[in-house]
Amino acid sequence: MYLTPKLGKKIVAEVKNLIDEHLIIVNPEGTIIASTDKSRIGDYHQGAEIACKEKKEIILSAEDESALQGVKAGINLPILLNDQPLGAIGITGNPAEVTRFGSLVKKMTELLIQENVYLQQMEWETRTLEAYVFDWLQQDQAPVSFLQNGTLLGINMNRRKSCTIIHIEAEEQQHFHDLFHYIRTWWNNKATALVARWGNDRCLLIQDVEEQANTTKLDAYLLNTFQTHILQRFGIATSIGAGPDVPAGELKVSFQKAEKALTIARKTQTIVFYEDLLLEMCLQEITPQTKREFVEKSIGSLLSEPDLLTTLKSYLSNNLNLVKTADELSVHINTVHYRLKRVKEITGIDSKELSSLVSYYLAFEFLDDNTI
Repeated sequence: MYLTPKLGKKIVAEVKNLIDEHLIIVNPEGTIIASTDKSRIGDYHQGAEIACKEKKEIILSAEDESALQGVKAGINLPILLNDQPLGAIGITGNPAEVTRFGSLVKKMTELLIQENVYLQQMEWETRTLEAYVFDWLQQDQAPVSFLQNGTLLGINMNRRKSCTIIHIEAEEQQHFHDLFHYIRTWWNNKATALVARWGNDRCLLIQDVEEQANTTKLDAYLLNTFQTHILQRFGIATSIGAGPDVPAGELKVSFQKAEKALTIARKTQTIVFYEDLLLEMCLQEITPQTKREFVEKSIGSLLSEPDLLTTLKSYLSNNLNLVKTADELSVHINTVHYRLKRVKEITGIDSKELSSLVSYYLAFEFLDDNTI
């Protein structure tokens, strides 16, 4: 563990909230790495070096300013971790006045360092787990030796697993690191789950599944609660795709199916379980080129007629109800009749025939996939 300038700056800022005195943070070699007086950063401080070497408090008087290099009157306190000096913190001022702050400042500084050590340990453990999960999802059938390594990391490989992908629907991702830690803590308090980052806008939720237990309703409840909570607390929408449960060695299958569910979920920022997919499952297998050709042949001639296109889409989404379509579009029902008639004239496809309705429905599904 090293005392870095970044950590030193944080310590100075936190301690400054407690006492209105000039402060310095010094490494074991006596170099000032953080200070309320930025002009002193990089200077040598002999008193702090002595405090580190002797692991004891050094009180500096006005006379010491000429005797020791780089010092000012005040107090220097060694910062210890496991009885090893990481550096020193100095409080500048009349020793008779600043000495009373010594014990408080030293204790607070060491607590901040212990917190930093804990966070570094947590980050290391997180990255180790993420590296393991990445390798896990590359394997069609993970070998026994690989699963045993997972057990050493604290993962119960005897339980079936399900993989869920949570996509953060936010344009700005600079706070994803903090949000991820919040998400991980939230899930660790709610369920037996492993949470891992997956890129800059997604995280994976790998859950244990009880044998012969239908956990879909519980999962749906927790996911809905989570999605609502994140939206209310952070103002961030999420889309969630949930894969089926599989043996631990076949987690890749659940992940791939969760990806398919997520593709559908992102259209409406909802939660989609792969097991609930029917037609959508088939549509995902159609190539983008085929989708483009289908859209062009079916409603391509309407792409330059936004009123007709919007009316047809509303008509389908309202289950062919003309009154609801007119209400949604804020037009007279006769206008809807006229526009649907124009659609038939332009496309040659009758919206009253079942096969035509299917064609229109598929065309809009493909159009929403940005195939044009």
